[in-house]
Amino acid sequence: MLTVLKSTPKENLAGFWPRLSALTHAKDMDVALLLLQCQDRVLAELEESPEVAEHNQGLVNSLINMHFEGRWLVAKEQLPLLLAQSLQLIQKLVTRQPDYAAQRVPELMGLVQCYLQYGAEGETHLKPRKLPPAQQSAAYGQEKEEEDQLLAQMSRPCGRKNKVRKMRSLAKQRNQAVNEHHEPNPRERLVLMGNQDYGCLTGDSGENGLPSDSDQQQTENKHHRHQEAKVRISALHLLSTLTNQLPRRSFYGYWHVLFPDGDAGGTPHLLLLGLKDTNFRCRALALQVGAQLLYGSKAFLSQACSLGPSNFTPFAVSLASSVLTAYRILIAILEREYTPPVLTQCLKCLAVLVQATPFHQLEMGFVYEFVGHVKKLIKSSDPPVAVSALLVMEMLVGTSKLTPEIASSIGLAPSQRNLQMEHASTAETYQELCDSDAEMELEEGDEQQQPSQNNVVNPVHTVSPTIPRNSWLLRQVLRCLEGMRIPSAVRLECFQVLQAMATHIGLLRGHQVRLSRVISAGLTDPATDVKLYAARCLDSVGYQLGRLLPEPAERELQMSFWLTLLPATYEAYDSAGFSLKCALCDALSNMGAISFERLPDGQRTALLAFLSGCASDDHEETLVRVAALRAMAVYVLHPSLRTDLGFVENAAELTLRILGDSQLLARIKAAWALGNISDALVAGIPNQTERISAELLERLIQAATKSCADNDKVRANAVRALGNLLQILQVQPLGNGELMQVAMSKLLDCVTLPGNAKVKWNACYVIGNLVKHRAFFANNRLAGILFPTLCQLVVQHANFKVRTNAAGVLLQVKQREDFSAHFPLLWRSLLDALVRSNVLESFEEYNHRDALQQQLCLAIAHLLLLARSSDLPMMRESLEEDRLEEVQATWRRVAFRIVPEQSDPLFTCSPLLQQRLQGDVNNLQRCALAFITSTLRLDP
Repeated sequence: MLTVLKSTPKENLAGFWPRLSALTHAKDMDVALLLLQCQDRVLAELEESPEVAEHNQGLVNSLINMHFEGRWLVAKEQLPLLLAQSLQLIQKLVTRQPDYAAQRVPELMGLVQCYLQYGAEGETHLKPRKLPPAQQSAAYGQEKEEEDQLLAQMSRPCGRKNKVRKMRSLAKQRNQAVNEHHEPNPRERLVLMGNQDYGCLTGDSGENGLPSDSDQQQTENKHHRHQEAKVRISALHLLSTLTNQLPRRSFYGYWHVLFPDGDAGGTPHLLLLGLKDTNFRCRALALQVGAQLLYGSKAFLSQACSLGPSNFTPFAVSLASSVLTAYRILIAILEREYTPPVLTQCLKCLAVLVQATPFHQLEMGFVYEFVGHVKKLIKSSDPPVAVSALLVMEMLVGTSKLTPEIASSIGLAPSQRNLQMEHASTAETYQELCDSDAEMELEEGDEQQQPSQNNVVNPVHTVSPTIPRNSWLLRQVLRCLEGMRIPSAVRLECFQVLQAMATHIGLLRGHQVRLSRVISAGLTDPATDVKLYAARCLDSVGYQLGRLLPEPAERELQMSFWLTLLPATYEAYDSAGFSLKCALCDALSNMGAISFERLPDGQRTALLAFLSGCASDDHEETLVRVAALRAMAVYVLHPSLRTDLGFVENAAELTLRILGDSQLLARIKAAWALGNISDALVAGIPNQTERISAELLERLIQAATKSCADNDKVRANAVRALGNLLQILQVQPLGNGELMQVAMSKLLDCVTLPGNAKVKWNACYVIGNLVKHRAFFANNRLAGILFPTLCQLVVQHANFKVRTNAAGVLLQVKQREDFSAHFPLLWRSLLDALVRSNVLESFEEYNHRDALQQQLCLAIAHLLLLARSSDLPMMRESLEEDRLEEVQATWRRVAFRIVPEQSDPLFTCSPLLQQRLQGDVNNLQRCALAFITSTLRLDP
């Protein structure tokens, strides 16, 4: 029958499936094996349909039951083949039915757990059992968020922006950059999913001469051991399929089965399989599946704690023991393993574990143990091993909370760490483990031979300073990038490591000349990927250098860095693809004001002409043009260009050309650029004798008004721009009153209508700038909409930052007349908001509560000072209505918490009210004034 099926056309095989899937048991083991092969043959050609899915589910149920009932244990020689073939068939059936896998996790994990130890210590007649999850199987966070964090650590594209831009989380920046550049196959997926052929089941022909038990001897015993390995490999493939299909939290209840529980030599688990299995394919695949399971587990492992007392619970200690044992096993593999595929997978598993480990909650010492082995493997002649070793260091360097041990192991000087150095003395003890006198001597020799770069930098600074002895990682990375015939994959990963090191800029500080040389060489590399990652490295390094306030001697290094890289950037752009052009423009935006202002006039003019040309090229991709425009919008706030009306107007014209583009991402960046341009126009008002042309100003206001009805991410920047432009309009009237009324109404719509919180708080901020000018209140309709809306926001909005900015608008109104009849509503709303500020519906708002309460108290003091005598009885009555104690307690807490410069209005409020008691007030008003004064008194 198998022969017939092999010769049957694919389109005719579906007719065999209903009957073939119903056949599950054969008394003869040879027949049973052939039946499994027939089912596998037909299944491979089936297309999905409800009828097929029903037959699939019936077959997989029968196969699982046969394993649990032990029907095949009567077989002898055929048993490994039967088990391997059935596990492969179950894997394929489960792949087609993700929902089924979620329903049968205990049975499937029981199969995996049983057959991972098949053949170990002669165990071949094993009967699986159902494996329920442990009690710790509750959901620990959203795995998608953790995957985004790993993407942020592992893919590092150009996302770091100049300091004038609002900093977003690193994960959001890099996820956006990936979307911008449309890169298929994100890098972290390739890291985890590569080398799947290590677990192939097609025999021994694909081992490429690597030592394997089944190749070394052809004895019957060796052949049988190879068949046993196929069973373990089939179980690993099944586990890998489950890993890809099920949520990560589904596996936390099986952590004690899949990973060590604190005893490195205990029950079989994935890492122990990677250490002790006799088949190198099985070892490699076990480590690969281990990396897949660790991927996205940061929220779960964050509970591990062996230092106490913050999370010092039995589960936290047990999990910490498991993590430390996992490190010990991986270190043991690095010590004894010689097969490149296994080493590669071990390093990748270690890299993912490093990324998920809460180092600051664990005991010290284990970092140096694995760093020493990784340091040697970085120099491996096998590119995948070297790349994976560099990946481990990238993950370690990218750790946000550096412990003294990590800082010392990567060569970060104590003065640059900015850490809580509780274990500093221990760190100094460990530091020598990563040092090398021989490497130091070689490095000094290399540095003396570096040629000077004439006509680029001052000759005094042509030789880079010697890299400190403990900064072995920086030395090794630079050697790889400067070396000849280094594989492109290694060079690419070296740039990734430099990007990670840039987050701790102390590692790179002082070595700008050498960095500029390797990045410049990377931009001219023949490999496209290397060019792209060199540009992203320039983006990150340039951003971090731009944030520094360099010493006078270091400014020359900064200048040499950019003067070397500007020509290389222009040259790389000429022959670049879409992604590289975007990355280069982003990198140029990160020069920083200090370096930009010190550029020679010719270099500065060439840079601006280059960006302007890129942004105005209608034949270029829109996202490339908008990347160049964003760089111009960064420069427009630099001191020398802020007052250059010609440059500002040119940038504004280019922005208007892109602001109406059909691509959302282009409109978001163009709206951000318009916001910066409007900031520059407002900042230049006091000093400029020239004004922006009325026609251009009108078009800008119209474009910003239209963008306020766009996507929330566009609106968030459009309202900022519109607020600035309306301020200019009050200084430079156009004679078009209708234009201002429409723009004002659109701003109020952004406050009143449902939408993104960022849109609302930006709109409140810009309205606060507008109400400083009394012309805003010339139209009573605007005030009639604004004040009731602010009252609603300040009391009820879920976002505390929106409430804070809404209260801030009231502080900008300088006259009591402008509040008109809305004054009582505003007073009661502020009191209610102060009371409600102590109610946290979301713990995420805790960090914003102090700022909200401070703003509310300042607004209350402001209204008290503006209040008329006739307002006082109403104000007393509102204060007495179930609010008195909470308002008084919060008022005192805020006054004594904030800095003196900001608390002055609260401390002077009561004395100023006391002075009014001497004025012309009636008895009712006098009693109200005395009550309010005593209530808000801040005497100790």
